[in-house]
Amino acid sequence: MNEQTLKLKDRLISIDALRGFAMFLILAYDIGGAPVFQTFTKLWGENFANGASVQLEYNFTEGLRFSFIAMPMFLFVVGLVIPFSLNNRLLQKDKIRIYLHIIRRVLILFLLGLIAGGHLLDLKFESMPVYNNVLEYISIGYLFCAILVLNTNALVQFILTVVLLLLYWAIFLFIPVPGWQGEIYSGQMNLAIFIDNIVLGPFHHHGSWQVLATINFISNMLLGVLMGQIIFSSRKKEHKTRLLFIYGLLMLIAGSIWGQFFPVIRSLWTSSFVLVTCGISTLLLASFYIIIDVWGHSKWAFFFVVFGVNSIAIYMMAHMFDFRLIGNIFVGGLSSLFASNVQDFIQAVAAMAVMWLIMYWMYLKKTFIKI
Repeated sequence: MNEQTLKLKDRLISIDALRGFAMFLILAYDIGGAPVFQTFTKLWGENFANGASVQLEYNFTEGLRFSFIAMPMFLFVVGLVIPFSLNNRLLQKDKIRIYLHIIRRVLILFLLGLIAGGHLLDLKFESMPVYNNVLEYISIGYLFCAILVLNTNALVQFILTVVLLLLYWAIFLFIPVPGWQGEIYSGQMNLAIFIDNIVLGPFHHHGSWQVLATINFISNMLLGVLMGQIIFSSRKKEHKTRLLFIYGLLMLIAGSIWGQFFPVIRSLWTSSFVLVTCGISTLLLASFYIIIDVWGHSKWAFFFVVFGVNSIAIYMMAHMFDFRLIGNIFVGGLSSLFASNVQDFIQAVAAMAVMWLIMYWMYLKKTFIKI
């Protein structure tokens, strides 16, 4: 990794804001000692509204919740910037050097994923978890998408995205699991049984759906690539915004309809889940873009931008340090005056504040960690 001083004026602030929003959601669930949303549900679960509390839970279930959007949105944004970054490199370097850069980046991301997941020295291959961390998903998806962007046009990328989404669905629909006589999906089926059994037949073992889901991690990033082809094109800003809103709505509608046949399930990263979440991500991108980069109203998004310009740095830091302990230096005494649920919420918010202030300091110093 290297430190670079970037020219923020050359960036689309809306993309940094969207990336930062996704990272904030990831941080606010369960890493860095700052589970803001979990403590929020404890604080308000019975009094606020059961529906709102459910939206902030993060468990294995069918359907869409607010808490499920963060990870696919982050993958979407990674794909979003690939056309811009690679096209810039093509203007400066030959393809061989670009391929070497891609391979280097993939290896570093996968290595960081092992570190963040706590499996760097888990040298027994048969027991090593595959895709234990989102950075591992990103590394594989980035390799595939980068090669496609360098060698194909948007039409080929679109066709391949559709093929991958259909392929993932077809595998679930047509490839049986030995010893499993149940239906492919039933609304009454225990989801844990569903996860452990409806996977690649002869290669089935506990958790093997994660390997299979690589297909849709790539699809997720490819949809970001396709939207990146639009937002970084030479079209007028108003035309870009209109296209993003249209495609976002189409993905959301298509995913909702497909979900009636191939359910929206986060834990399996189903094709309908990819379409619905990428549709929402595209609509958010269009909204951020028109408000921030077209109309020029960017101050409201500064909180997210600070996370977005250093997303890898804060993600790794959150996995390596418990910021709740640091936050308690400042609020530990205050929080102890309250009931346990309030205490947890105060400490989680303090941990989030510490993480943001560190990123803000790096922002002021114009220090941005890139791979």
